[in-house]
Amino acid sequence: MPRLVAIVNLGSGGGEGVRLAQALAANAGFDRVAVLGRCDLATELEVLGKDDVVIACGGDGTASAVAQAVAGRGAEAPTMGVVPLGTGNDLARSLGWRVGCHRDLSKLLARWSSAGCQRLDRWNLEGPHIRRSWCNYLSVGIDARVALCFHQARLRYPHLVRGQLANRSLYGMLGAQQRGFELSRVLQLPGAKPLPAWASALVLSNIPSYAGGVRLVRRMAMDDGAIEMVALGAGLALGLVTARLRRPRLLSRRKEVAFCLGTSVAMQVDGEPFLAPAGQYRVVLDRSVRVLVASGAE
Repeated sequence: MPRLVAIVNLGSGGGEGVRLAQALAANAGFDRVAVLGRCDLATELEVLGKDDVVIACGGDGTASAVAQAVAGRGAEAPTMGVVPLGTGNDLARSLGWRVGCHRDLSKLLARWSSAGCQRLDRWNLEGPHIRRSWCNYLSVGIDARVALCFHQARLRYPHLVRGQLANRSLYGMLGAQQRGFELSRVLQLPGAKPLPAWASALVLSNIPSYAGGVRLVRRMAMDDGAIEMVALGAGLALGLVTARLRRPRLLSRRKEVAFCLGTSVAMQVDGEPFLAPAGQYRVVLDRSVRVLVASGAE
């Protein structure tokens, strides 16, 4: 029988992670339930083979971390499933797993057993003292700045940021406070046209879902070895995109992307924001992983 291991982020979902870990630990269908941050992922997965399954329970950052460990198993990598507990849950949305699916565990186990399987591309960001893997999207500019402000607020006031509704409300307030800027003045794309003057963010997207369910581009594939480069504006333009009333501009599809930052700029990979230093950056394809896809996935 295939082995089934769950990796749970206890901090996700305003307490949902804790409750899910307890429920999974009490379920005889799981060989092991481990807590993200309290275990070594490589060690947890080294006993799993290609016929086994590991479930990432948390947000997009949790899924990205587990996917990196899965890819490290090479030809013996298990299949990865996702239970959405975070704020955006964009990978789970793209794979057809909806928020709240874990509340009926017996039904979820049945859905896992009948789920389909496909490949998910992974990418490496290489830059000054930086090497990070990601699956969903990488963005530079105003949206990453909002994510960074949110992250700092969550660290400073953890009691105020608990649960998806509170998280989304804070995101909205922080976004409304941001002023746009001309990203093309600090970000250059060697060998390509300059960014539009109105662009305040550049998104490199690998999956169909962005910022909690926004579809940036039609007919996207997560297993074609290419990423879509999308420009976003600021203010009302950004609000219309996130409200799903306007599509952003698709600049190109690339197998590899290089760009140069002239100064430090906010950047995020799979929802994990940081301040990226000036310098040369490159995004290249990494090893893909197998993922469980629910019926009706996007």
